[in-house]
Amino acid sequence: MASPPDPSERAVAALQSCFRSLPADAVPAVVDCVLASSAASPSQLFRALLRSSSPSKEQQQQQGVQSQSDHHAAAISHAAALCHLLAQFDSPPEAKDALRTLLWSVFLPLLRDAIAIQPNLLHQVIALMCDAVSKSRSWDLLAATLVPFCIRSSAVAMGLSADDDSMLYHTIMEADFAGENLSRLLPLSRASSVLASLLRDTLERRRTIRGAELLTSQDVAADLDALVHNLTWDLCTLVLKMFAHGHEYRSCAARILLQPLLISLADVSCITATFGTVQQKLSRSGFLECIWNSCISLFSLGRGERLDAYNILSLYFSTLKLEHQNTVLGADEVQEFDLRNVDDFWDELRKGLVDKDSLVRKQAFYVLKISLSIFTSSGNDGTQHCSSRSSAAFPAQAKSNAAVTKRERWANKEAKSLGVGEMGQSGEPCSSGQDRWKVFLLLYEMLQEYGTHLVEAAWTHQVVLLFESTPQSDYLNHTSRRTFHSQMESLDGILHWMAVLWERGFTHDNPQVRCLVMQSFLDIEWEHYQVCAQIIPRGFVLGPLIRGLNDVVHHKDFGIGGVYNSKTIKGAESFFSTYAQNLTRRDRIHLVWSLASAAKQDSFGRAGLMTLAFCVASCACQPDINDVQCATSGNEVAKCNGDAPGEVRTADLLDALWILSERSKQHFNPKYRLKVVKVATSLISATEIPLNHLLHFISTIPRELTDYFGPLRVIVQKWLVQKKECSTGNTLLNRLIDFPTTFVKHKQDEGSNLFDDEDVGAWESEARRWARTLLLVTSEEQYLKPIFLFLEAYCYKLSEQCPIGECIPIKLFIIVLSLIEELEMRQKKLDFQNNTILEEGSDRVNGLGNHDLNEKLAESLSLVLENMVIFSKPSCSVFWLRNIENIDLPYSIKGKLGGPSQRRLATSITSTVLQAIWSVRCISSVALWCNDYSSGDSLSSTFSFLWDFCWKVIQHSTNATETGAELHLAAYEALAYVLAVLSSARSSQFLEFVEGKKTNQADKFSLDILVTTFLNNINYLLTDGILTRSRRAVLMNWKWLCVDSLLSISHWCSKNESQLKRLDSLFSDSTLKYIFLDVIESLENAGENSVLSILRCVRSVFELLHLNTGYRNLTSVGISYEMMMQLARSSWILHLSCNKRRVAPIAALLSAILHPAIFPNLEMHQTNEKGPGPLKWFIENLLNEGSKSPRTIRLAALHLSGLWLMYPNTLRFYMEELKLLSLYGSVAFDEDFEAELSENHEARFEVSMLAQSPDREFTEVFINTELYARVSVAVLFHQLGKQIKEKSRLKSEEALQSGKLFLLRLLDSACVHQVISASKITGALPLDVYTFLRQVNDKDLSKELYKKYSSVHRRKVRVWQMICVLSQYVEDDIVEEVTSSTHICLYRNNLPAVRQYLETFAILIYLKFPILAEEQLIPIFRDKGMRQQALSSYVFIAANVILHSRQLTSQINHLNHLLPPILPFLTSHHHSLRGFTQLLVHSVLSRLWPTLQLKTSEDAVFERRCFQELKNYLAENSDCARLRASIEGFLDVFDPDSSGTPSGIFSARSEASDFECVPVSVMERVIDFLNDVREDLRHSIAKDSATIKNEDLAVEEHPNDGGMSELLQPSQDALNFQKKITPHSHREPEQSNNRVGDDDVSRLIFELEEDDQLFNLAIEARKHAVETIKQSQQELIVVASLVDRIPNLAGLTRTCEVFKAGGLVVADKSVVEDKQFKLISVTAEKWVPMVEVPVANVKAYLEKKRAEGYAVVGLEQTAQSKSLEQFAFPRRTVLVLGREKEGIPAELIHVLDACVEIPQLGVVRSLNVHVSAAIAVWEYTRQHYNRP
Repeated sequence: MASPPDPSERAVAALQSCFRSLPADAVPAVVDCVLASSAASPSQLFRALLRSSSPSKEQQQQQGVQSQSDHHAAAISHAAALCHLLAQFDSPPEAKDALRTLLWSVFLPLLRDAIAIQPNLLHQVIALMCDAVSKSRSWDLLAATLVPFCIRSSAVAMGLSADDDSMLYHTIMEADFAGENLSRLLPLSRASSVLASLLRDTLERRRTIRGAELLTSQDVAADLDALVHNLTWDLCTLVLKMFAHGHEYRSCAARILLQPLLISLADVSCITATFGTVQQKLSRSGFLECIWNSCISLFSLGRGERLDAYNILSLYFSTLKLEHQNTVLGADEVQEFDLRNVDDFWDELRKGLVDKDSLVRKQAFYVLKISLSIFTSSGNDGTQHCSSRSSAAFPAQAKSNAAVTKRERWANKEAKSLGVGEMGQSGEPCSSGQDRWKVFLLLYEMLQEYGTHLVEAAWTHQVVLLFESTPQSDYLNHTSRRTFHSQMESLDGILHWMAVLWERGFTHDNPQVRCLVMQSFLDIEWEHYQVCAQIIPRGFVLGPLIRGLNDVVHHKDFGIGGVYNSKTIKGAESFFSTYAQNLTRRDRIHLVWSLASAAKQDSFGRAGLMTLAFCVASCACQPDINDVQCATSGNEVAKCNGDAPGEVRTADLLDALWILSERSKQHFNPKYRLKVVKVATSLISATEIPLNHLLHFISTIPRELTDYFGPLRVIVQKWLVQKKECSTGNTLLNRLIDFPTTFVKHKQDEGSNLFDDEDVGAWESEARRWARTLLLVTSEEQYLKPIFLFLEAYCYKLSEQCPIGECIPIKLFIIVLSLIEELEMRQKKLDFQNNTILEEGSDRVNGLGNHDLNEKLAESLSLVLENMVIFSKPSCSVFWLRNIENIDLPYSIKGKLGGPSQRRLATSITSTVLQAIWSVRCISSVALWCNDYSSGDSLSSTFSFLWDFCWKVIQHSTNATETGAELHLAAYEALAYVLAVLSSARSSQFLEFVEGKKTNQADKFSLDILVTTFLNNINYLLTDGILTRSRRAVLMNWKWLCVDSLLSISHWCSKNESQLKRLDSLFSDSTLKYIFLDVIESLENAGENSVLSILRCVRSVFELLHLNTGYRNLTSVGISYEMMMQLARSSWILHLSCNKRRVAPIAALLSAILHPAIFPNLEMHQTNEKGPGPLKWFIENLLNEGSKSPRTIRLAALHLSGLWLMYPNTLRFYMEELKLLSLYGSVAFDEDFEAELSENHEARFEVSMLAQSPDREFTEVFINTELYARVSVAVLFHQLGKQIKEKSRLKSEEALQSGKLFLLRLLDSACVHQVISASKITGALPLDVYTFLRQVNDKDLSKELYKKYSSVHRRKVRVWQMICVLSQYVEDDIVEEVTSSTHICLYRNNLPAVRQYLETFAILIYLKFPILAEEQLIPIFRDKGMRQQALSSYVFIAANVILHSRQLTSQINHLNHLLPPILPFLTSHHHSLRGFTQLLVHSVLSRLWPTLQLKTSEDAVFERRCFQELKNYLAENSDCARLRASIEGFLDVFDPDSSGTPSGIFSARSEASDFECVPVSVMERVIDFLNDVREDLRHSIAKDSATIKNEDLAVEEHPNDGGMSELLQPSQDALNFQKKITPHSHREPEQSNNRVGDDDVSRLIFELEEDDQLFNLAIEARKHAVETIKQSQQELIVVASLVDRIPNLAGLTRTCEVFKAGGLVVADKSVVEDKQFKLISVTAEKWVPMVEVPVANVKAYLEKKRAEGYAVVGLEQTAQSKSLEQFAFPRRTVLVLGREKEGIPAELIHVLDACVEIPQLGVVRSLNVHVSAAIAVWEYTRQHYNRP
């Protein structure tokens, strides 16, 4: 039999059944009822309920508990029941034991469960637990159980050791924990949440006890205080440790623990903790210092750590701001640590505000704003008044109101609504630091958040405020003030914060903002603010400012018109000049060094590099003010804004300038380096620089800057020859004179005489730098004599003391060659200048007796030339070595393919080979030099040696080993230098050697044998496969250099008639053809280094063949069509594989393939069954590729225009190519073109070989512009037109036919026949012309709809410019076709820039064919359906034909027949045609009135009176006079003699713009004038309309208004809208002029009355429907007048209709007719009452609605705005929406009754205005839906 159930068990069962449905608050009452109804005691029920525990989720699901929330509620109710039973225990010890069990068995599982994730449930559990602890007075038990457990959980999660004694609750005995709890520690976030909630709860209980002075045990209060103190200590320690860990730990500490800790520290001023015998204290300022130190360590790490640091600071300041600001920052307490006065704090904020990461910037800005709100409210931030400064330094502020554009007026209004100008209303703007902070925050927020137009409006205005608010006290005295006060109370601090704004502006995403900020910075007249400029932070100047100046958006005008400067460059130069004005010499050197070093750290573009060079120069070129001697330079006073810059060594400064000069070298333009050189000469003493550094720097200076007439020659010479007392005996000249001795004796490696090509290359560069510098310093014989003596002495000893293979001979040869090359370049420059420098005498002090110096050097070298030859003969024996096996190569060469400096030879043999090459090279140059400047027996023997060397190398056979092949290659290298000298020697001696070696064959010359033998041997070496591929490329280069030199021999002979008499020709046709075939085979495989030499060989072959054939066709000697095609294709492949940016290869290609000797052959141009001819194919590909390369197409235009001028019969094959050149245009500019020509001798030579332009003086102006191609074509046809009358009939006919064909081709492209256009002008066009015009060649040129400045617009302008030039080719046979096409184009829509060329062309045709003017123009004037735009053009054409007729009879005839049809247009309804006709008629009448022929009849008198009155009216009417004044001078643009010439089209027109050289047309001026007048009228009408509407919306008198009603004044910004306003549009039209009878009037009145009845019925029906709709509508009105985007308005309309809003207010109701609006609104506008309230009247509308009882609520984020879910909307509400970006203007904020905002959890600043409005409308609907 079962025992009866225990009463406690029944009670437990009853309670558990209630837990699922009862809240925790109701559980105690139920427990009491259970206790009262059962016999169980509280302890029994407690234990029974504890044993039963809380039901698990699985059990509850079985019992029907399905949701997790039900499970949580049941668990909390279970715990609440246990706590209530515990409070009823009688025995305190028993209660304490029961509490311990309750904590471990119930509360810990609850906290471990997912319940802790939900903050509200967690707080409920903690409160329940603390209630139980409080009632049992066992705070010490809580401190010994759960608190240590959570601390231990956090410590273990962070990996802290158990013996860490820095926390009080960390070291707890494990025996204190209940069993398994140690192994089930809480996660870090869970433990932190528990501790934070526990701290909050205990703090509240502590405040309650103290505030109410409750009667509690002192022990209990002490236990609670101890718990709060110890828990605060441990959490502070834990938080600091978490800050030092990863992002997850820092986030947990900042998000969960930091705020309750700060609240606790506000209550507990100081905490004392005892660890053994040591006592430690923690105060709130000490904890802040620890937090700041943690943040400092995080700032120095990466992006994530910086974000964490700012997040920590933002949470800290937010807590202070919202909770305990007054307590934490009370004035009554002395702070041990004050963050306001920590310099690093402000520095880190400045860094964060300009960080690249937008999140970092936002966090830093938030920290700054909230910290300022706390710091400024905690005490006075300073009341120092500002000094009044003139704003003259800010030119942007002086703009008059009349000059303000509509965009600027709108932006100014928007900026004012955001607070701009608030500080400027009083007499003293920004009188305190707080005002300056407001200005700073506003500007920064604008840069960070708002639109471009707001930044434009606010920036300059607010920057002026900051600049004008300079404190009156000396800025250097700010050190006596505290750090926080000095931020905006000292000039230094203000400029530091302004630097933040500037830097943020320089890096803004919007290029317009970047330009605005940079321009405003540079526009400041810094000379008026010298102190300001000089204390701007050096880091800002050297970093953000320089990087900002490198931005291409600031240099849009750079390079335009060949001017490589910009407004930004000039402004930067001015700023840096002021910045460095009062610096000492040492400071300026340091600044210049820092600026120049920027080129090494950052990548600079063309404009940026030029800016940097100008800035460096402006800093350097300042007078030394308050400078000190070198001995005391270390004692200079530091700058006020930082420490004194360190000492910069002269060598380091020169190195930085050298790097800057080298970087600019890639742009060729010498202006970059010109500035750098000026810097060096102004700051550095040449005598103090190591010679090697100086030589390197001099080498970077372009030669044209230091050559004769160079702009820097005198400056550099003065710099190099300057003398100082301290350097006596060690002058630069002495070091240069001693250089050869030290150079020759210096060894690369001690004990080693071996060297290779790299060593020799380095020696050669060093010697060339020395030679150039030496001759810059001096060219006087007395100073150079020691060098000559040195050369003689060493050359005499060459064969005696210098064994083969040593480096001394080769260094000696290098010295000799460098000196000869430098003197030769100087001599060529002098010859080129035609001795003008001697006439000016500017450099006589440096000795211009170059000829004497050259002769002296030749004399010295001729004495030792024989010794050089003696030394060279055994040296050259290395070339002829036989039976050489492959020698083991060095490891640096093994396995490599070799290269130009990587000979595949042993190092010892390499040294010997190089010595032999340089000996032969030196002998060749010395022989040539002596041949020019001296004579002697040694020359004959030397030339004999060189000639024998040539024959020996050419006839030498290669050894079948790699070493033998390499030696043969080296011999060919030496041969190239020898042949180059022999081909350019000014002597016939070498021809004597040639004649002495003639063969017995009469038709065979020795040069033929020489060339054929050379080609056979070297080709065998190239094809036998012994050499590696890279070495074969090197050999190929030497091969063609040798061939070029051999072919060049004949050039000298052709210039010397005496030699021509001795020799008929040096090369036979067969040999030349053999060379030609070899060229074709080699072209495709040639390397880039061989391009020039191989193309020169092609050119030489053509010239020699042309000479040999007696100027006959080259096909007669075997240069066939197929060979030329192969040459063209191979050369094109070579061109594509090479660098197309270099001038020399492009010019060489053009002059070689398009050679004048082959160009006249028509077979090469004609198209046959095989395709286009070779030259035709080549030109087609060249121009197509040239469309991507401006340089290529410009050189092609130069060469082809010259060839076509010589051979006009070829023009007919190139109509499409001529059209391409005419339409070509590239926006790219080529600043390197002229610079490369001036620096590169090869480029100058190759360009000189091109055919010259027909009008070189005119076209050279455009050589570096995109106009050059079409200018060349225009000049070509203009010159051909001139030659038609001068040359033979045949050639003139060919030129004339080509011009006609090209003209018709262009007209065909520009005209496309359309039926509609033909139907309008049938009276002017013959029908047979239409067939010709139906062909469409270029769709772009025939378009009628295109944008201004678009590519179509440009192409149209270009084609009609060329057509105007071709007007002289129009003759009787094509005039009908030409005029027909012109009329079609005139009828079409074209922009004025195109139309003016159409008009010019038509005028030129009608002046040439006067009879056509009347035949074609009069029918057009009488066509009433003609377009107004076309009529305007025809009126202009007719007027100019009348005015510029060359014969008086024609002029009178035109006046009598063309003027009358024009007069009716004076009354045209089209304003532009009417005004245009008034201008032209007045011009005709005023000029030709005396010649107006009127008969003497009465009708004629009447007619004359009419004309007289018309003339007087047009002359005296004020409006007509204003119109004429606005276009004064434009009517005289047309000139019949120049308007159709290249000079008239491309440069002679007045006021030519940068757009295709197009001047402003007369029609454009007229339209602009009329638009301005119309705009004034619109403004006037809009102002009147706004005034009327304001009167209708004016608020009536109310008792609260004191009996006064305010009349709203119209705002000026009410004029800012585009729509046309037609006032009183609802009225009936004015009475017509037509008379109406009485019957008609009666009938009309009857019809109107009948319509009124129908209208009244419709009105009644409409009213009934409206009332029905209104009854269901809500009393919510949405004001969206500030919203202007159509999608947003349409969406708002749809939203208002869906929720039945009472009305929608918009600025313009016509928006409902927009297609986009209708697509989105889906007819919602038909069901929503819509009211039109312009923006200017919104304020009056809101006040009116408030008077009607509505509450005006704005949807805006403000300081006092309420959260949307907490705001109760009144039933009658007007909801005001702001603009899309800027929100509600400040002027409307004051009208609002309340502001609501939508809570946001993300990072993005705001929602779309339509989305925000939809949320707010729904919230209103939710609150009032179905409620009475």
